[in-house]
Amino acid sequence: MTIQRALKAMEYLHASMFFAMFVPLVYAVTGWSDPAGTGVLYLKCLLPAVPIIVTEQAARRVRSVVLYFVISALLLAGVGGLTALITFLTGEHGYREGYEICYCVMMLAETLFIIIKRFADRVKAAVRKREEPLAARLVSFLDCPTLSLVWYFVTFYLFGFFLNAKLLCDIAFYSAIAYTFLSLYYEYFGTTKAYLEMNRRTKGIPRRRLYGVSFSMLVIFSVILFVGMTPAVFLAGRRPYTDIRDWFANVKFVPYEFENDPGFQQPAAGGADWMEILNDGEPAPEPSIVVSVIFGVMGIACVLAFLYGVIQMIWQVLRDFRNSRDENGDIVEEIRDDQILQRKEATLNRKGRRGIESEAERIRRKYRRTIRKHRKERPAPHESPAEIEEYAGLKNDEQMQQLHREYEEVRYGSVERFSKRPEDAR
Repeated sequence: MTIQRALKAMEYLHASMFFAMFVPLVYAVTGWSDPAGTGVLYLKCLLPAVPIIVTEQAARRVRSVVLYFVISALLLAGVGGLTALITFLTGEHGYREGYEICYCVMMLAETLFIIIKRFADRVKAAVRKREEPLAARLVSFLDCPTLSLVWYFVTFYLFGFFLNAKLLCDIAFYSAIAYTFLSLYYEYFGTTKAYLEMNRRTKGIPRRRLYGVSFSMLVIFSVILFVGMTPAVFLAGRRPYTDIRDWFANVKFVPYEFENDPGFQQPAAGGADWMEILNDGEPAPEPSIVVSVIFGVMGIACVLAFLYGVIQMIWQVLRDFRNSRDENGDIVEEIRDDQILQRKEATLNRKGRRGIESEAERIRRKYRRTIRKHRKERPAPHESPAEIEEYAGLKNDEQMQQLHREYEEVRYGSVERFSKRPEDAR
């Protein structure tokens, strides 16, 4: 239960950090700043955590659509009052500045987006459950921290870097560091919890020992990663900021009267070839036959490699579509042993050697085919034949019990009985 609460808290923090970047971005574009400081502004931008938590609980527990929108309206009113109180306590008392109005409007817009997103996710989940009852739960981006979203903060960092906005750069930089560790620990706890739930039958793995060893390795990796990030933290104050809005501000057009100056060279008609410029105005030399052949072979090879890759991709898609679902719509894995067995049987039939197959091989083959017909996943190595049959739903089947006895005799009984060929047994 403690791990489940920790995972839920990480999900809330992930979504809050996701929405906390928009207000600093608007400040960077408009040139505004918060007199309370960067740290206080970031804490203020984490206010969407309130609508994230409220809407998540409402979407999960409330059954009436009307009640959900009533709660959403109250939430909007509460966020509006809370933002007004925050700007009153942290800003200048009296006339509201532009950055304060921007903060209030952005918080209300983010709250409205979260409300609509939660409602859409619930509707989509209901439609998915109705159309595909056995499908996995649809995961929203609000509920899944992942390392791939670090690029989200890197993008905002680049915006701040090219807009000469130290505020946005600092927030995005430290958010990327914090989010990296957040996603790592969320992935660790979530994966370990899922592993323990899927392997309840596995014996001899104490939960404390598993968490102790793996968590110790994660802490060591986190320390090494943080040490590697430390130089960037110390050099954060020496960023060579630039502003893309000023790149072409000082470019001046050439006055018209200077075009009559003898020293002013007008561009050639149609533009000059860059090879002519490199050769002092002389035309580029024609390539030799050997060079043309080499480049032609390289071009043909690239085209063939591209076509081969496209064909392989299409073939893989068709094969995945064919092997991904069975006749009941269940997702299954491709079992290559079946293909090998089918090729072996085809070879035996083609050569007319089916009668040479021993009775023991026939029973083993029949047992494997019966299990694979009723069980989609591959049996684990530690499972006994009784467990394999129980998980396949054949524990009480009379024919399976007879086949089980024959299979047990093949494995542990008298081998001589099954070493003879069928025609010899007669």
